[in-house]
Amino acid sequence: MQVSVEAISTLGRKMSVEVPRAQIEQEIQKRLNSLTRTAKINGFRPGKVPLRVIQQKYGAQVRQEVIGELVQSSFYEAVEQEKLHPAGQPSIDFTGDITSTANDLAYIADFEVYPELNELTLDKLSIEKITADIADSDIDGMLDKLREQRKVWNDIDAAAEDGHRIVIDFVGTVDGEAFEGNEVKQLPLILGRKNFILPGLEEGLLGAKAGEDRELDLDFPEDYKNEQLAGKTVHFKVHVESVASSELPEIDDEFTKSLGVEDGTVESLRKDISENMARELEFAIKAQLKQRVLKALLEANPVEVPEVLVSNETNRLAANMKANYENQGIEDFQPNPDEFKTQAEDRVKLGLLIAEIIKTNELTVDPEKVREMIESVASTYEEPDAIIQWYYAEKQRLQEVESVVLEEQVVNWLLERADVSEKQLSFDEVMQKDSDTSQAEA
Repeated sequence: MQVSVEAISTLGRKMSVEVPRAQIEQEIQKRLNSLTRTAKINGFRPGKVPLRVIQQKYGAQVRQEVIGELVQSSFYEAVEQEKLHPAGQPSIDFTGDITSTANDLAYIADFEVYPELNELTLDKLSIEKITADIADSDIDGMLDKLREQRKVWNDIDAAAEDGHRIVIDFVGTVDGEAFEGNEVKQLPLILGRKNFILPGLEEGLLGAKAGEDRELDLDFPEDYKNEQLAGKTVHFKVHVESVASSELPEIDDEFTKSLGVEDGTVESLRKDISENMARELEFAIKAQLKQRVLKALLEANPVEVPEVLVSNETNRLAANMKANYENQGIEDFQPNPDEFKTQAEDRVKLGLLIAEIIKTNELTVDPEKVREMIESVASTYEEPDAIIQWYYAEKQRLQEVESVVLEEQVVNWLLERADVSEKQLSFDEVMQKDSDTSQAEA
């Protein structure tokens, strides 16, 4: 077998391979001879079918099978011989007539290889670690949010103001013509929150009373997703069904018991809130620290990655988002894979860097930490023992947890060697950063 390799880019390779004709014909004849003993053809007794009949009936099929298998086996033999590490499947281009019995099998394989990760920068990474405490004001703020979740709305006979909830019906037209979805019934809006996509609607309804009709001309943004309305002025006829103001519950025994506090005291409620917030804070700080470590690792170790791996990861992220929307009942959502390319590229880079750190430093997963993680997840279910058994019952499920744990061990390994500084933030600042990070990863 003859092999030659050309580097067409940093990671791209063009490999020419030639397999001797004699090797192909020998394997074809071997299989055809085998078929004479097993093939069932009308007019011939089993095992008595002449070779020429087998050749006529199965020759082309056998040749195709043999060539396909030889391409696969010769490719992997060639990359092993040349000490190459292909990323993804190669693109095969035959350079001769593969149906001819007079030629060697010749093809060109185009593929990418994994990058060589030499002399990684792993020590003295600059990491900022967030610290935070839970103050009484944070607990007060959480109590306010709990009250907000349980507020009641009471219809009023008064002009609508910011903070009031109005329920409206409306019909929209463009140049007097209706458009798809132009009529909406019983739409609730809380004025002042700017939750409606169209600027000006909430402002145009300030001062309205229940039963009042108003007409508004509103301009849709140029980049509005509905091209029929993008950049257009839409005339709305709005009917205000109701206006309501909110009433917050008092923080008393009834309120605390409704939140599951057995003794009904405000002190116990505040303690429960503080403990829950502490758990959330610990989780958020840990997650943000991990992201900072991985970001520092990326910045300190620029690496070019195979495009095929980035493409695969991009498609996987897009498919995950589509599945999430389908789980929410949205069937026709089609995410654009290009929007995930940057995130996919970072994930591939991190995967290669982490794998290299694990291999070079002979890191192995800690079974006790795996058990701790599984028990932590199981504790949120009604039957924790059943969940633990479920994870340990299947190798793939267990391996998924082991991968997460091993990645965390790499993060801790890097932290031990990093230049770590601390920054004090409030509870709300930490949680806002955690929300921003989650959105960026989604």
